[in-house]
Amino acid sequence: MVERNQPGASTPVTIVRLRPGMCRRCVRAVSGRVSDLPGVVSLEFDVNAGTLRVGGEVDPAALRRAGLTVCPAGPDCSG
Repeated sequence: MVERNQPGASTPVTIVRLRPGMCRRCVRAVSGRVSDLPGVVSLEFDVNAGTLRVGGEVDPAALRRAGLTVCPAGPDCSG
């Protein structure tokens, strides 16, 4: 997990789908693309689940421009 600030309980979270079987180098590359986006305060990778939780007020369109697939609103990212 990469944290810039300690997010509060009300910090919004956007979930992004990751490619299956991401290696460490891929995780670092994605982290570099996402961590500098405006509003990002935390990143939490779950490679086994294939998701990235982006904490903060981040624009989903900016995540898509970074080449990521934003999950639809809901309890999981299985769709």
